[in-house]
Amino acid sequence: MPETWPGIKFDEMGVCNICREHEKKKKIDWSQRQKALKEILDYYRDYAKEKGNKYNCIVPYSGGKDSAYTLWAAVKKYKLKPLVVTFDHGFPLTPEAEYNLMEIPKKLDCDHLRFTIGNNLRNELCRKGMEVNGDFCWFCHNGVGALPARISKQWDIPLQIWGEPSAEYQTFGAYKLEDIEEQDKEHFEKVFQAGVTPEDVLPSGYELNDLLPMMWPDGEFPLKAIYLGNYEYWDQREHVEIITRELGWKHHKVEGTYVDWDKVDCPFEPVRDWQKFIKRGFGRTTFQASKDIREGLITREQGLQLVKKYDGKRPKALDAFLMEIGMSEEEFMEITKKHKVIIQDQTRD
Repeated sequence: MPETWPGIKFDEMGVCNICREHEKKKKIDWSQRQKALKEILDYYRDYAKEKGNKYNCIVPYSGGKDSAYTLWAAVKKYKLKPLVVTFDHGFPLTPEAEYNLMEIPKKLDCDHLRFTIGNNLRNELCRKGMEVNGDFCWFCHNGVGALPARISKQWDIPLQIWGEPSAEYQTFGAYKLEDIEEQDKEHFEKVFQAGVTPEDVLPSGYELNDLLPMMWPDGEFPLKAIYLGNYEYWDQREHVEIITRELGWKHHKVEGTYVDWDKVDCPFEPVRDWQKFIKRGFGRTTFQASKDIREGLITREQGLQLVKKYDGKRPKALDAFLMEIGMSEEEFMEITKKHKVIIQDQTRD
């Protein structure tokens, strides 16, 4: 991973904090973590019974590999009754992604809420997100985090079960693997908002309450939003095998990467990766190959070859994205380049 990855730091040996975190992963006492998880689940099963609630947890769900595995584990492994909640970005999905989003919850006999904001508001927020921090996904990231919290509060379902903790990929270095990471207002502001507030991206012609589905709810309310990856060893490839075998979860090739199971839930993830390459000099293959190198699945030399083959290519999906939100490629490039990250040269002894 390059120095332009948010939150990355290198020690005196030249090893980054992401690799150092990964070294801790196999040293964690996962049996103890499972015992802690059982206590949490038992408590909230009893809570739901006392309240007469059908649902004893919420699983935020995109249809991607991590949320699909989390939903499978919640139902089949831990015998929970989740309400499935989707903040839908509203972009047209591939047939495979639509199947994963809508049919997997049905197969697991789960009730499912799918929520989408209006196209004009979405498009304006894409533009504002790009202008503020070079990322059109602000509306989606914040909706994914805030909407389940709002439903937890309104429907009195305190337990949320998320999948991969941010410490797995060091989002801004906010959390470490030894942390028991949980979603709350502070976590939402660190990981989901990442310094960009609703006031920062409020489009002209809209009021702040138009962004309520993407805003953390006011006031205190009971919430226990855990990450399953803090309680069981998180192995994405094993999870993909499970959901493919058990649920018929569908793969499809995504531009800019060498695997057919990553980021299948958004048709414009290649556009975001292209922005990342323009701003930071790396794309999704650098990220995926680095994870595979840490897991010992490929060598660094193989990773570099994959990066050379896949990263830094203008995606075909860019044309559809620009048409969808009503932006020219010249404007897209001009806005994105304003957020290019420059690392000052540092001479080491």
